[in-house]
Amino acid sequence: MLTFDDLWTYLRVLLRWWWVLVLGTVLAASVAFVMASRQPKYYVAQTTLMIGDSLTSATPDAQLIGLSNALAMFYSEMARREPILGPVTEKLGLTFEWQVIANYMLATSVNNRASLLNITVTDTSPERAAALATAIANELIAYSPNSPEKVASQRLLIQEQLTQVQTNLGQIDQMIEETRAMQARASGAADMREMSNRLEELGRTREASQNTYNELVRLINGSVANTLRVLEEARVPTQPLPDKRMLTVAMAGMGGFILSALAALLLDMLDDRWRSKSDLRSRFGVPSLGLVPGRRPLITLKPGTGWQRELAMREAHTNIVLAAMEQGSGSLMITSPTPSEARSAFSIDLAQLFTRSGYSVLLVDADMEQPILTRMLVGDNPEANSTLYTNGKPEIWSRMYPTMLKNVLLLAHNVGPDGVALTPSLPWSELVEHLKRVADIVIFDGPSTLPSVDAALLAPLVDGVVLTLNPAYDNRGAITESKARLTRKRKTTLLGAVMLTEEVLAHPAQTQYPWLPLVKNAPMLEDGQVDAQIEQTQAEPPRANDDRVIVTPPPGDVEAR
Repeated sequence: MLTFDDLWTYLRVLLRWWWVLVLGTVLAASVAFVMASRQPKYYVAQTTLMIGDSLTSATPDAQLIGLSNALAMFYSEMARREPILGPVTEKLGLTFEWQVIANYMLATSVNNRASLLNITVTDTSPERAAALATAIANELIAYSPNSPEKVASQRLLIQEQLTQVQTNLGQIDQMIEETRAMQARASGAADMREMSNRLEELGRTREASQNTYNELVRLINGSVANTLRVLEEARVPTQPLPDKRMLTVAMAGMGGFILSALAALLLDMLDDRWRSKSDLRSRFGVPSLGLVPGRRPLITLKPGTGWQRELAMREAHTNIVLAAMEQGSGSLMITSPTPSEARSAFSIDLAQLFTRSGYSVLLVDADMEQPILTRMLVGDNPEANSTLYTNGKPEIWSRMYPTMLKNVLLLAHNVGPDGVALTPSLPWSELVEHLKRVADIVIFDGPSTLPSVDAALLAPLVDGVVLTLNPAYDNRGAITESKARLTRKRKTTLLGAVMLTEEVLAHPAQTQYPWLPLVKNAPMLEDGQVDAQIEQTQAEPPRANDDRVIVTPPPGDVEAR
């Protein structure tokens, strides 16, 4: 069953491809309008024939009425045949064959309740339509064995015979009366016998005449089934058929809209792009946590130039905290399909926002492909990218470094002696539990989801996972695969996705500060020692022979920004 969210998803697809819908609908409607405008007007002429003469009979016969209905079907079919339409074409001098009339112009129908045959002709010429209907009706009447003229002449003859019989019956009745009077006056037996014989002969004559009279009356009052006559004559139509141009255009437009909607759905399936944070939920089912512009962290931007990014980061931070309210935000993994500078910059700014709430934050460069976070905060310091050895075995991620951000430590990228990235020798579960004791908030920058399985292994162990995506680089296939890997285990809490863009926040004339290296490299032993080192480093001025790399922070209070 479709839900409102499903319908809204399809609606958003149609709105995304609105130009396809408009183009398809307008194109279909325009073509239909042009074609309909070129169509001529059509006129309809109709004539009606009555089968049989039951209506004019004084004593209609039900059997003859049924026979008339059967004959009506016969004449309806005959009206479409060459014996009828061939002579019609010749008499009217038409330039087209009789098949054109039968296939495109003529329509017949039978009304069985009244034994009526309707002949309808549709033509672009009203006069020709009426002439065709009349000619077809006359040809059917001539084809029938009992034409009205023949029936009328037969009735006239019967009427004359009936009158003659009536006269003869009157004369016979008069002769009978006279014979009976003569019989009453006769006195002899011979005369009486003669009168009796004469009365018997006149009686027989009268009976024969009466039978003839009855037969003539039956014939004149009877009905004939196989006869045709015009009941309604065809008239020249004055009005064409109703114009269905607008209906045709509307139906064509509707068909174009439906086809365009199907095309939009198909294009959306084939389109590998996504454009806005609203597409995250509609296309991938991932909640949107915000949109953050720029590729550099706030601490590297000149004061007053990063206000857009700061507002966006505040919104994203608020959404992440609200999304992680049930699980808590003690440990977060910020990941992306592939290594990204924008993702690492987002992790740095997110850590800074957490420190404003009074939390201590540990940033972990957990990307197994590129140490982007380490380069951002350490630069090319070879000491940060090296690995300490204890008893001949490397200690993974063995150093933690204070950063220019107050209460933010960095666990740098782990590499081997040959400079190749190393995976942790400790299981991810043990590593996460160990790091949670170092700071209030642990933010893992990486691992990336597609290059390895580390992101899928680490995701169920942290309180929440934030997927950062860039529409310029991350296609739909990469996003779908990343979500599938992260949510492979039910314990994973995918808080949502943050959309990162490549917008330049600073004015072209304004320069940005370079990546900020660390204030001082120091092993992470205890929180108190690290805080003391940070405060001491920030308080001490640089000395001439000091091997530390100290970069003066941008004007203004970094923490206030």
